[in-house]
Amino acid sequence: MLFSSLSYLLFLPAAVLAFWLLPHRFRSAVLLAGSYFFYMSWIPLYGVLLFTLTLANYLIGRLLYGKLTGGKKGQARAVLTAGIIVNLATLSYFKYTDFAISSWNYVVSLLGPALGHGLAFQPGSLTFPLQHVLLPLGISFFVFEFIHYITDIYKGSKPIGNFVNFSLFAAFFPSQIAGPIKRYQDFIKQLEAPRVFSAVKFEQGITLILQGLFKKVALADNLSPIVSQGFSHATALGGAEAWTASLAFAIQIYCDFSGYTDMGRGSAMLMGFDLPDNFNWPYVAKSLTDFWKRWHISLSSWLRDYLYIPLGGSKCSTARRHFNLLATMLLGGLWHGASWHFVVWGGFHGLGLVINHSYDSWLKRAGDPVSRTLAAFHQTGVAEVLSTVGTFAFVLVGWVLFRAETMADAMGVLRGMCSPMLASSYLAETIEKHPIFAALALYAGYRLIADNIGRLSQPVPQPLQKLVRPLLPARVVIYASLFILALGLAPATASPFIYFAF
Repeated sequence: MLFSSLSYLLFLPAAVLAFWLLPHRFRSAVLLAGSYFFYMSWIPLYGVLLFTLTLANYLIGRLLYGKLTGGKKGQARAVLTAGIIVNLATLSYFKYTDFAISSWNYVVSLLGPALGHGLAFQPGSLTFPLQHVLLPLGISFFVFEFIHYITDIYKGSKPIGNFVNFSLFAAFFPSQIAGPIKRYQDFIKQLEAPRVFSAVKFEQGITLILQGLFKKVALADNLSPIVSQGFSHATALGGAEAWTASLAFAIQIYCDFSGYTDMGRGSAMLMGFDLPDNFNWPYVAKSLTDFWKRWHISLSSWLRDYLYIPLGGSKCSTARRHFNLLATMLLGGLWHGASWHFVVWGGFHGLGLVINHSYDSWLKRAGDPVSRTLAAFHQTGVAEVLSTVGTFAFVLVGWVLFRAETMADAMGVLRGMCSPMLASSYLAETIEKHPIFAALALYAGYRLIADNIGRLSQPVPQPLQKLVRPLLPARVVIYASLFILALGLAPATASPFIYFAF
């Protein structure tokens, strides 16, 4: 079921009500059952996969801890390696089997005549049929959580003793399908502590759910047909429409993914849980390094802690540091999808980070008049604006590589963005059919109020504070109005969450 679906609207209140009505000792089990029901409502068989991986990693964690406490560090390292291989092999089979086969077949199609002549085989005999393995929802996220779990045990953290609690760490429905990627120490600490109902947190959860719903159905879903129309005519777009399609996707993917995160975090808050935030105004980043501290924070921090640092991080030679950055981003790109354009997108960001780090290092160590002048310039407001615009332009080019189905389509959109021809006839009618400008204006107004309400309410006299903070009945009316408004602006056809495919 989708967070934005009617079935979830029925499931969530039932799950929350059951959670709060039951004694603490039963809550984990009931929440686990609800989470498996949520997951298996898609394809029941993949619940078996989730359970099998959960059981395997639970046993690996216990075995690993036993080896460590027994002083058998070498055996513990072997267990950790085997556990990582099991998790990555499972992910690779479901996610990359067809990608590997299609890549092999493509190479064979290019080298077929030479291979066939040299090996006395017909070129067609060297190719393999695609397996069409259906990707289980959320597998990229819970596999990364499992790897984090066994790796942190190897580093000295204690394993989770209660199998139900460990299973819930993997299956917790608010974060199960598209993250955020949890750290088990924080989650289990919350799970084991008695939950105390908080009306403030409950209301914050409702606010986040409504905010995420609006982002998803009123913004992302209305932008989806505009983006699809633009990228389906990638090689024929004029300059204005190429920029429109690219900007539309930048907003769509942010609203889609952050909207999902908002709804997931809000759902967890209804039961007293805090999940990590995944976004912190990424499009106002002043550098590419800053962008990756703001975008998909749980993934970028995971890649830093479990890939970049183990490769050597920044505590090595400059050349090795650049290699570590490139390798991390290439693998991060591949994590996003089994296609070469995702790898190119990851490499593009990797090169950008290498340039970013090299420039920052040069500014710090050069000490010549040019570097001192530039360092001083970077402290000015003009430099901040230029840095923000330049970073967003770089990210926007990356989004074209990310969204296009092929590299040819990506190059077509990028050429269109450089084209002097301002417009063609592909997007105007689609834009007219969707109330995207009204939705954007409403969300901008909401953000302006929500982000400044605390500061604006400070000078308000005490007798007028109720106007700033309405009573509960008035707030219920406001929330209901926001819900109806979001649904009223939603297009007739909903779009699946983008990150469900990763």
